[in-house]
Amino acid sequence: MARSTARAAAMQMIFEHISGGEGGEETLQMIYDELREETAGNADPVGQNEPNKGDRGYIEEVLGGVMEHLDELDEKIAAASRGWTTERMPRVDLTILRLACWEILYKQDVPGSVAINEAVELANRYSDPDNSSRFINGVLGTILRDKEAQA
Repeated sequence: MARSTARAAAMQMIFEHISGGEGGEETLQMIYDELREETAGNADPVGQNEPNKGDRGYIEEVLGGVMEHLDELDEKIAAASRGWTTERMPRVDLTILRLACWEILYKQDVPGSVAINEAVELANRYSDPDNSSRFINGVLGTILRDKEAQA
């Protein structure tokens, strides 16, 4: 599974957890099956194999990291979202923002620009491609600039 596919699965697992679901192995299998169906016939389809050990490790790391740092992530997102509170944001957009914000702040092997680009792609795929992707790009760009200014 490509990292972008693992990221999409992680985003859906985070959404599941925050919505009160268990998000266990059965959920991961269901998500992977849906991703496989979505990409059937595409130039870069999800493979017929199950998520490999690296994919599972990444998904677990992201899920655990987002849940552990949820309050901090929401504070950063709210501070970078002028005029918006996290309560007013669409749940999918907020989930994408949480995942990418965690990657920017804590995942050293993912450049901030890659986290932002992948978040915009997730917004294009799962949310409003026009408004959500611009909003997510702006919020994450502010978070990345703030991180770089503090370094």
